[in-house]
Amino acid sequence: MQNDFDAKNLIPVWEALGLANPWIAEANDPPFDKQQLVRIATLAELENIFQQGNWCLGQGFHFMNLCFINQIDGGDEWLTIKDDYAFESFTWCRFIQKGEFTPMIERLLIATKEQCINLEY
Repeated sequence: MQNDFDAKNLIPVWEALGLANPWIAEANDPPFDKQQLVRIATLAELENIFQQGNWCLGQGFHFMNLCFINQIDGGDEWLTIKDDYAFESFTWCRFIQKGEFTPMIERLLIATKEQCINLEY
């Protein structure tokens, strides 16, 4: 799956949501800001990134209209944002190990805002 989504209008929103998160707001090496939000071109690349682990607090990636910001220094706890709302924290390595990563991302991409907020994806 290719990322052809233009996220430029969402980057400031994602930055604000990240800064509003108490754990991400504590990032200091480097401090969290929009420069930490890296666009990912393919779903396979996103899966590979999450497999690597050991990301700094505040490191973020975005794929289509989904944004993921690491909430634990060196960890695997990702604040998950869709469009303009944060709705969940995921530990992606567990999904990858079970072979459930791609189906979960696909469900998140098609879920409505109400479904995401109610964790019914």
